[in-house]
Amino acid sequence: MIVKPENMNFSDKKFSMIIYGSPGVGKTTLALSAPDPILLDFDRGISRVSAAHRKDTAFCNTYLEVLQDINSPDMRDYQTVVIDTGGSFVTFLKDWAMTEKGAKTKSGEFNGLKGFGFVKSEWNRFTEDVKTRLNKNIIYVFHSNEGADKDGNPIQRLVCEGSVRNTVWTPCDFGGYVQMIGDQRVICFTPEQEFFAKGCHGIVGRRPIPAIGPNDKNDFLTRLFDEAKANIAAENEAFAPLREQYEHVMVEVTEIVENIHDLESADAAAKALPELDHALTSKKEASEMLKKKVASLGFKWSKEAGCYINAEVT
Repeated sequence: MIVKPENMNFSDKKFSMIIYGSPGVGKTTLALSAPDPILLDFDRGISRVSAAHRKDTAFCNTYLEVLQDINSPDMRDYQTVVIDTGGSFVTFLKDWAMTEKGAKTKSGEFNGLKGFGFVKSEWNRFTEDVKTRLNKNIIYVFHSNEGADKDGNPIQRLVCEGSVRNTVWTPCDFGGYVQMIGDQRVICFTPEQEFFAKGCHGIVGRRPIPAIGPNDKNDFLTRLFDEAKANIAAENEAFAPLREQYEHVMVEVTEIVENIHDLESADAAAKALPELDHALTSKKEASEMLKKKVASLGFKWSKEAGCYINAEVT
């Protein structure tokens, strides 16, 4: 289905997100602050979340069970799927991939080269399926570990097997590194030397995460997602006049180009088109339309004469 920009509505947009950080920094509780979440608990970590802030949880034993749960009619009740942790989810996908041709070595062990190809492909398919077909947010929680770059500077990386740790970022809208700065817990959406992060729709930089008690509402990500959607709406509203001007000028461009029938009208068009009140890509499109039209009539531009001439004239 083709939708014109002015008819696009992102009020119900769903997001995919990575949250990562060191153990004990509150990643799972933060993930459960998203709208109406269900936790797919691969690490049996829900017990570490304060009882006041626990949410409905599916305890996973195999990836096939995960697919059954995801496609269950009960899933309609939730807006967000939380995967805890992404590293353990990869382990489940490895076990699932062992049934695929080429995923095993001759000795029956996991073939890292071909096997992780299946894992990465299924990871992306699963993420898009949750976002598009099921129309839900999806959040992957990862532990991080500290390494060092080539100069010995500390860097934080996802705890995740194989090359999957690099590809998991691709389908995600947001990637937040959670850390303590002094006594303040923050989530960072802009990459720095020490860690990678990902932001969009105005969600960038460092955001302080408020401490929550048993009687406090856990809604940090719900508000963050609402902010992102509001930013998208504001951008669309600001863009609307430009889109309207673009459409208006393109009507003029089309009329001028269609009226080219001889060298004189081609020269007139070449002078008139740049003088229009262009918006967005209209000037470039006008140039391409002019070029195509004069070529179809057998004209070419002469720098020496400063006008169009017949192409066969040397």
